[in-house]
Amino acid sequence: MSVDTIAARPAFAEEPLGGTVAERLARLPQIVADLQRADAAAERERVLQYDAVQRLRHAGILSLRVPARYGGPGGSVRDVLGAVIQIARGSSNVAQALRPHFGFAERLLSNRATEVERVHWFPRFTEGLVFGNAITDGHGRSPSSAQTRVIADADGVLRLNGYKFYSTGTLFADLIAVSAVDADGLDVQVIVPADREGVELYDDWDGFGQRATASGGTRFTDVVVHPFEVTTVSDGKHLGHGTTFLQLYLAAVTAGIAAAVADDAVTYVRTRARPAAHSLADSASGDPFVLQAVGDIAADAAAAGALVLAAADRIDALVDGGRENDAEALAELAVEVAKAQLVAERLALGAAARLFDTGGASATARALNLDRHWRNVRTIASHNPLAYKSYAAGNYAVNGVWPPANGYF
Repeated sequence: MSVDTIAARPAFAEEPLGGTVAERLARLPQIVADLQRADAAAERERVLQYDAVQRLRHAGILSLRVPARYGGPGGSVRDVLGAVIQIARGSSNVAQALRPHFGFAERLLSNRATEVERVHWFPRFTEGLVFGNAITDGHGRSPSSAQTRVIADADGVLRLNGYKFYSTGTLFADLIAVSAVDADGLDVQVIVPADREGVELYDDWDGFGQRATASGGTRFTDVVVHPFEVTTVSDGKHLGHGTTFLQLYLAAVTAGIAAAVADDAVTYVRTRARPAAHSLADSASGDPFVLQAVGDIAADAAAAGALVLAAADRIDALVDGGRENDAEALAELAVEVAKAQLVAERLALGAAARLFDTGGASATARALNLDRHWRNVRTIASHNPLAYKSYAAGNYAVNGVWPPANGYF
């Protein structure tokens, strides 16, 4: 199998559009508006938004981060995470499903990638390929305990075997980044096509939130792996900005949910809410306590978004300043992102709960599905314990101890 075979595999009806960062982002609002209209029902019925992912691909959003020298528009981390906030405002499921895709692009820009990898993989983004991942094993001391193996068979052909119980975005993906252990016991990442023989995808994620992130289990049975599809990963002892980006990405999704809560609060009060029987006002839109709730939600959403974008600027400054190998700068960046994630997720959780202060028991109607916002934020915030974010930030401030270097912080 040649390297070019992977790029030719998808049969999309429409090729991705090009253009500047601004031109690509100008195509986003209509997609987000359509997602907003469909989100309550799609989340309730657990509908995977394949069409939305294809529209984002066609709009050129998924290749925003690709540098100009590799055929992309050269967008910044702020550009990407600003877009993620907007996508999550329409559908947090779609936004989170794209995390491994944007995360792989960021890895290529980090000190963990080689120029050979950049030259090979960045064009796959501009051609429209979508990346998913299969990282999390179901057993072991921690989620990162790799029980998936990539070992040569008797004929010297590399074969991938294992099972991942959670595989973010993989049902939407053309290529899957799989964590595995090689014959020498080293952690590696394997990039294989989603339709290669021996790859089985399952739509069986059963969490109460983020139910439609295309994140079911993935089984690999004697899957052929070519040498160019094997990449190295962090040894878990050295910080890198790509991992920090992935953590801030989660905060961006929750900031988008907070914005969606604000949107729903305004719409509900304007169109459906009634004042309490003992209200001080004749309408919900004039009730001071309802308006206070809406104001609190709007403030939380604005603050969450601002925190994420400010932290995104910190990542851009580090990368643009060529400080990807500056360990102290990376430690400080990881702590700053941890603080942004800690506060943004708490603000989003508070906003999602506060939404029900804008109306009575009718606001809990399943048809409205307003509880999806809290369930979705709670699920995202459960990925990495917020208590450890606080601990790491405090330990760095007081004792100068660097935060963990693994991919789950």
